[in-house]
Amino acid sequence: MPVRFSYGRVAHVLLWWGLAVATLLVSIPRIYSGVTDHPLHSTGPLHTCDSYLKFATGVSGASKDIISIFQSTTASKRIIIFTRKDDAFSSGLGLTAAYLASPHPVRLFEINGTHPDNELSKMNPDEVAAVVLCRVNRPHWLPAGQVFGSGLEVVSTSEKKVRR
Repeated sequence: MPVRFSYGRVAHVLLWWGLAVATLLVSIPRIYSGVTDHPLHSTGPLHTCDSYLKFATGVSGASKDIISIFQSTTASKRIIIFTRKDDAFSSGLGLTAAYLASPHPVRLFEINGTHPDNELSKMNPDEVAAVVLCRVNRPHWLPAGQVFGSGLEVVSTSEKKVRR
């Protein structure tokens, strides 16, 4: 069978081949610089939590500080976390704090509005190790806690007793 060449077919193949090569020549340097500037590997065991806390509050490396607050409290007491029902960032902060609170028992409260006064007044203070306020206002009668950027405050209500 004779092979028939057409200038139109050859031009069509050369055009698409040239576009593919041009795309690769433009894309490869950009991809390479992106990969070398932003590596895909994690930078530590709390990388995901730190990334979310940085995104939601603006504070870098807050996970270790939050864990140290929780570790300074009695492990058998509960961590109370308040979030707002209408706020996705508040819920994300609450779930991140609950993860970091391990091995403490955790109780999450979703409240309407920004004032947890009613819920806090019903709790026995002897059973609470810390109160976490995620984009929720601290009641005036609750002592000030450690603030992490905008929207996250951890109030420690007890300290771990160290036996000597």
